[in-house]
Amino acid sequence: MTLLSSLLWLGLASTAIAADSARDDSSMLSGASVLSGAIEFHVHTAPDVVPRLWDDLQLVKAAESAGLRAVVLKNHVFPTGDRAGIAQETVTELEVFGGVVLNEAVGGLNPEAVQVMTRLPGGRGKVVWLPTIDAAYHRQRFGQEPGGIRVLDGDRLVRELETILYSVRDRQLVLATGHVSPQEVLAVVRRARELGIEKLLITHAMAEVPGLNLEQMKTLAELGAYLELDYVNTLMGPNAADPAHRAWREVSLEEMATVIQEIGAQHFILSTDLGRPHDPNPIQGYQAFIEGLHNQGISEADLAIMTQTNPARLLDLPQSPT
Repeated sequence: MTLLSSLLWLGLASTAIAADSARDDSSMLSGASVLSGAIEFHVHTAPDVVPRLWDDLQLVKAAESAGLRAVVLKNHVFPTGDRAGIAQETVTELEVFGGVVLNEAVGGLNPEAVQVMTRLPGGRGKVVWLPTIDAAYHRQRFGQEPGGIRVLDGDRLVRELETILYSVRDRQLVLATGHVSPQEVLAVVRRARELGIEKLLITHAMAEVPGLNLEQMKTLAELGAYLELDYVNTLMGPNAADPAHRAWREVSLEEMATVIQEIGAQHFILSTDLGRPHDPNPIQGYQAFIEGLHNQGISEADLAIMTQTNPARLLDLPQSPT
């Protein structure tokens, strides 16, 4: 965030709070100042096997126009490092990254999928997600067919994941935990820390999957992992606009703000996990997320830590944008 945009944000916020503590849209911060310098770490775009609101190019152009510093493209079945490289060529001020989700479409816990991604020129493949929709825990939670991918064999990580962890460490990638169980999340993070892996991200920590409790989140924060909170989880529940989200529990902004205040903003990053046509577009969603948490008492300084400082560390971006 530039000095000018920071001053604009603080000035507008102070004026709005003084005028009316229950601010309406007319007195909220402008979208440009709210999003200036922010990083979107979890967003879904087309092409995909399910409908998406925007394709890669529409997203990056909108993100650049809104003042975002970087975006990370995620897809449950297709790697996105190559797509990020193509999208990067269409923007000048925005950084675009991708990764690979270790679901069945890429062979599950497939070390070669990670290694191939890192051989792409440009270094746009940055994130390795553990299984999401194909995780055994995900299938269990949503009453789907039995089976799925497990990362533990008893109380030890499966051999393939051990190999993947070495690749993540040696290539300085981000390891995100996907939709595996709380027990698996804790085991993976502990082993990753033993191996010296520092870039650890707990995927939508408060969502239905993994559904971590406060003590588990505190433990993971103490181990050095960042806890991801996602705007889409505030839109879920029985009345969700998107039918696919009605089996997930709603996580309110109030719940998120309480956990941030309890654990500390230095342990969190904010993302949207948006992309479905029934939901707001990712730019609208990110703005609403930041404004909503500010209304719940989260300071501008803490919001900057969660949207700028922490994700920049994961992506090896300088702390002060040039």
